[in-house]
Amino acid sequence: MEQYCSVCKKTFEMPVIDGEEGGDVVWLKCPGCKGFLPYMTEPDGDATEAQGEDQGSPEDLALEDIDADKAKEYSEKDEYEIGDIIYHRSWNDYGKVIVKETLPGRRKTIIVHFVDQGKIRLLEGVA
Repeated sequence: MEQYCSVCKKTFEMPVIDGEEGGDVVWLKCPGCKGFLPYMTEPDGDATEAQGEDQGSPEDLALEDIDADKAKEYSEKDEYEIGDIIYHRSWNDYGKVIVKETLPGRRKTIIVHFVDQGKIRLLEGVA
């Protein structure tokens, strides 16, 4: 499965290491740094409570559309609201939260539309 590694800063074809049948998370192993990355599969419609789906976000997001002074540095431990501006240090990229999701097991994710990376699903509120 092709996936971007934020440590190596490259896209690789990564082997699937672990994934439950019908589960929503598949674990991949980066051939570069040998690290493990979660890949979130699309959950069934009833299993997810999505908020703010496609909040009229433009297909192309430019840095001029982002107020970098109001950006919060991304941490998987923090929680965010739709419309929050996030700075992701690993990618040196700014983005806007466009969707909040609650996955099975009460795990939370956000979908952020980044200027360079595009739309990315990130973990939120990890203890």
